[in-house]
Amino acid sequence: MVFLHVLGAFAFVLGHGASIGVAFRLRKEKDRARMAALLDVSSWGITFMYIGLLVMIVAGVILGFMGNFWGSWWLWVSIALLVLVMGAMYGIAMPYYLGVRVLSGARIPPSAQAKAEARATEGLLETLPTSWRPMALAGIGGVGLAVILWLMIAQPS
Repeated sequence: MVFLHVLGAFAFVLGHGASIGVAFRLRKEKDRARMAALLDVSSWGITFMYIGLLVMIVAGVILGFMGNFWGSWWLWVSIALLVLVMGAMYGIAMPYYLGVRVLSGARIPPSAQAKAEARATEGLLETLPTSWRPMALAGIGGVGLAVILWLMIAQPS
């Protein structure tokens, strides 16, 4: 079960790695077709991330019962931190990159189409080279991951 939990965590991080790589690369890209292709890679990474998240959570819940950890504060702090970090990253990335998707011609899920079109303004692509989002996403995700990893390994009492 520990193997599955760690495997899920690796898949989760790998999927995020593809997306953060795209976020940094988009800052230098001018060609809309290449932007759209990069955003498709990011979408694949996000799908992979959610699969890893599911495996990680299921295995983590089972491990919580197997190790009788549900009364431990570090487990609850880890869960809360995961939710907060994911919420912050979603809130920073999703609205902005939905607009970039529309303007670059990237594929957009039908459920997000109306929201994406509302975010698309012609000046949006000009903000890519100076966008603070990739650094914020990498910082929030990196620090959050490091703290969660420490809590999982150290299991402080």
